[in-house]
Amino acid sequence: MAELRKLENEDLLQLYKLHTIVYNLRKDFTKEENQKLDPLGHPADWAWGVFDGKKLLAGMFEIDYLMRFDGHSVKMSGIGGVGTLPEARKGGHIRRIFERLLPQAYEKGVVFSNLAPFSHEFYRKFGYEIACARNNISISTHDLTEIKAGGEYVHILPEDDTSLLSEVHSSYIENINHGIHRDYWAENRAWKLFTRNDPCATGTYLYLWKDESGKPKSYIKYNDVMEDGEHNMSVTELAFTDKKGLYGALGLVGGLSAQFENFKWQMPSFIDPCDFIGDAWSIEMNLKPREMTRVINVKAALELLRRPAGEGEYVIEVEDENISANSGKYLVQFAPEGTKVSLTKRNQDICCDTLILSQLITGYRSLENAMFSRQEGLEVYNNEETLKRVFSQRPQHVTEYF
Repeated sequence: MAELRKLENEDLLQLYKLHTIVYNLRKDFTKEENQKLDPLGHPADWAWGVFDGKKLLAGMFEIDYLMRFDGHSVKMSGIGGVGTLPEARKGGHIRRIFERLLPQAYEKGVVFSNLAPFSHEFYRKFGYEIACARNNISISTHDLTEIKAGGEYVHILPEDDTSLLSEVHSSYIENINHGIHRDYWAENRAWKLFTRNDPCATGTYLYLWKDESGKPKSYIKYNDVMEDGEHNMSVTELAFTDKKGLYGALGLVGGLSAQFENFKWQMPSFIDPCDFIGDAWSIEMNLKPREMTRVINVKAALELLRRPAGEGEYVIEVEDENISANSGKYLVQFAPEGTKVSLTKRNQDICCDTLILSQLITGYRSLENAMFSRQEGLEVYNNEETLKRVFSQRPQHVTEYF
């Protein structure tokens, strides 16, 4: 049988070559500069691979993140770069990796795992379910010219100090489930990656906005993208501390209406783009389900889950086909001073598989909404009013792409 193991430095080039094949990319690895590892790239021990001898057949990155969940910071495993060589497909290699990876993530104290799928259905077999939707919007930049922000815009270049960006970002993700800390990695590596693009060479621009008092309130990062002969502002990230910060960043857009025809943004779903302009008829918008999530440690997630007002308790039965330690009945007792979770033999009020539970526990959907799902992994037996107070919809946004 092919060998399953973590990668070493000398294996990483094989994984990058595999990515060019499975993602239809192009890179000339005969050139010396393309044979050097990116110093800001993911380390080899974040990657899993299946090998036939020395040949890499399939692989993926398991990226070490720290994410926000209901006011707490918890360990999150980000899955990216998943791929199998065409000649090795249908061999169950990715399944073997997940069968090893998921129980180990539980043992390491990981609470959630997130990924951006090529197929939602494919990853459901490993317990992942949709947990982030983005509004893809397009607005004429001329319609945003009425937003006058004042304050100051600061162009951030590679190697510039990132402390003010970090201040804005930390405030932005504070109460957003799936918001990912950029200060978690050592040596400021996440911010170095974020600011590494030379605008003159890449057409990628990053501006920090400060209000009239000089306080940093937001930033906007965008690309100049040509479509049908038009220059469009394609936003890759917009973070803000409050309402004033949001409109401070948007104030830059209208000011650049002579350069860009349209403003495009895959924006979080907890704000409404119809608020941006007076006449909303010109907004083109479609909701796109994107990232998926999976609860890795059910007990830890239930303990940290946002508590409703007052006191209460419920029993939840969880079925996890991939992490046996999660399966069982949990008595959850909550009060203003905290939450206690323990295993129990009492009759369950609710039964969930990891698909529906991952959506409910992260606040992607409410219990009322989930009860309309065509998926069969949810049954509610008793205590429905308490359960509705517990499993409510909350702001969520996966703030990284991986």
